[in-house]
Amino acid sequence: MSNFSRRDFLKTSAAASLVMAGGTKMLLAADEVLKVGVIHMGAISDTGWEYFQANAWRALEKEFPDKVKVTVLENIAQIQDCERLFRQLSTQGHKLIFGTTFSQYASLKKLAPMLPNSHFECCAGIDAGDNLGVFEARHYEGTYLTGIAAGRMTKTNVLGWVGAFPVPQVIYSLNAFLLGARSVNPDVVLKVVWANAWVDPGKEKDAVAALVAQGADVLSGSPNTPVQGLAAEEKGVWSIGSTGDFSAYVKKKQLVSFELDWSSAHINAAKAVMADSWKPESRWLGLGDGGFVKMTTSSPELPESVAAEMKAAEADIISGKLKPFTGEIKDQSGAVKVAAGQSLADADIKSMTWLMEGVQGTLPQN
Repeated sequence: MSNFSRRDFLKTSAAASLVMAGGTKMLLAADEVLKVGVIHMGAISDTGWEYFQANAWRALEKEFPDKVKVTVLENIAQIQDCERLFRQLSTQGHKLIFGTTFSQYASLKKLAPMLPNSHFECCAGIDAGDNLGVFEARHYEGTYLTGIAAGRMTKTNVLGWVGAFPVPQVIYSLNAFLLGARSVNPDVVLKVVWANAWVDPGKEKDAVAALVAQGADVLSGSPNTPVQGLAAEEKGVWSIGSTGDFSAYVKKKQLVSFELDWSSAHINAAKAVMADSWKPESRWLGLGDGGFVKMTTSSPELPESVAAEMKAAEADIISGKLKPFTGEIKDQSGAVKVAAGQSLADADIKSMTWLMEGVQGTLPQN
């Protein structure tokens, strides 16, 4: 793997800028190494969103140690820089290029059709397009399961959620968290405080303090850093490792956790490019083999009976027997959003903009 800063990469790009200009065939020769490019908008650390993105290309390198060479550019914070570097990765012969965040999606949707010598994939993109595949996790399957633990362990019947932004991904995750909790404890409510940031330690700590002051004794949330768990531990309440296992930091009060595993997206895309069978696809995967959601650790204080409930629900979600968004489900106004016995379609989950009955809090007005 080659790991470059923006400046280092630009130094090497000029001489290679004409390599692919003539338009070559995508099919790899038998002994040719597949060059893969990855652009991180943030710095790669030892936890959080960029960490799990990095684990995916590391898994790709491990899967194909002699057939794949990965060039990684990190901390490319400005989207205009990302666009320029996506182009340069393509001209330098990278036949598979990954964007790691939704913020790059619009640019890749524009660029991918213009750069046919490379194939593009975007994590958290919305729809596949011309020469652009997208992949996203069914986060709500993980939050539903962790909700079961929260519903069993709460003593106040008040759960808390620190919201990043009121986008559908966050909304369906928090709704599913409450649905999981109410599947074992119908009396629980979920209070929501919005940080209006993906990563802002100060706002996250303030949100945790506000939720605990309102009686919440099990907290989850959408910013995927250890900050909330550490703040909750200081207050003596449980936290959920939501989209990340933070037990290495939150030593005593992380109840359960799940994380995002993007490895199969990288490995399967590379396999398809090497076989000249890649095509733009939209993948929305959750639990199970090859999925993007992995249940991880649980506290020794979690009763075995609760762990067994979670395991059984996980098996039912994987088999399709259990669909978390199955009605009757009402929104905060009392309107029925999912009729009894009906399950919400994927398109309706992906575009969710309503909070279910039992959620206490409002959506920020943009």
